[in-house]
Amino acid sequence: MIGSWELLQMNIRFYESIMGEAEEALAQLNLDVKSFFLLASVEECKHPAELAQHCLLPKPTVTFLVKKLEKNCYVERKSVKGDLRKFELVMTTLGAEVLDKGREIVTESFEGYLKKLTQEEYDTYVCIIKKMQA
Repeated sequence: MIGSWELLQMNIRFYESIMGEAEEALAQLNLDVKSFFLLASVEECKHPAELAQHCLLPKPTVTFLVKKLEKNCYVERKSVKGDLRKFELVMTTLGAEVLDKGREIVTESFEGYLKKLTQEEYDTYVCIIKKMQA
């Protein structure tokens, strides 16, 4: 029987494989894996501190990644009304387009693995993921 730690490590390697396959195509969009997930989280988390917590990244890393996203015109800083020291991030139209392309890339990579499953295995996989998230 595979222990919990080994199973966790297998899951991490599985997701690393998915992202490893998508990495080159994401790079064509001027994104690395961390930048991609950060960009994907901007609509949900408008402030860098929230992004750091949401993406499990150190605040300095988030600052560095946000600057890269700004440089590529994927996000913009907007002042927070009432407190000019604070700002929130807003995804640009270009950022939304790049995010959509990035999602297609990552989804295609993931689907390559899902195609290895029978319909019954796929249904079981979905059920297990849902149950574990509940």
